[in-house]
Amino acid sequence: MIINPTNRDDIRERAIETTSEIVLKCGNLSVRMDDVAQELSVSKRTLYEIFGSKEELLVECMKRHIARMSKIIADEMGREEDVLTVFIKHLEVLIAESRERDHNKFEDMDKYPKLKKLFHEHLADMACRMRGFMELGVRQGVFRDDLNMDVLMKSFSAMGTMANKESESGQFRYDELIDGTIVVLLRGIATPKGMEKLDKYRYKSNNR
Repeated sequence: MIINPTNRDDIRERAIETTSEIVLKCGNLSVRMDDVAQELSVSKRTLYEIFGSKEELLVECMKRHIARMSKIIADEMGREEDVLTVFIKHLEVLIAESRERDHNKFEDMDKYPKLKKLFHEHLADMACRMRGFMELGVRQGVFRDDLNMDVLMKSFSAMGTMANKESESGQFRYDELIDGTIVVLLRGIATPKGMEKLDKYRYKSNNR
């Protein structure tokens, strides 16, 4: 596709799409403004005029990723009857993404303070949403009603961090880590109704 250099909105959109693909597959460190400019058939100077810096481009990519994941969850919440099914489908999206990349997509954020700040704001927002999902799951009868939500949130956070870190080492696949941590935790807090759904998920995962 030939891009008209005068069409800044088009260049901006394509730059975000191209960079997002690189980040998801290879991580932040693999993004080079020269490569993005070459892919779009524009000058590197044009990219810097639009975004100001590589960090600003990465921030826009993260915003796009966050918005996409939020939409997936919102769409599933509108279609499914219970929050556990939504949770399972969200895990499937994360696992599918992990198969397309070799590294942590948001690595080395200490070099990018704005990116790091946005990421931690996203984590805080996700923690708040997660708590709401868990409480909704209790009302829907898929999670036990004797849960200590503070402890549960800490557990989810620790397991998610561990799964991301260990997946980088290459010793375990991301889906193995999810199955051995997050899914195990979900089984521990699930009611018989929730357990039935989790068992179906594990059966499907193990027979792919």
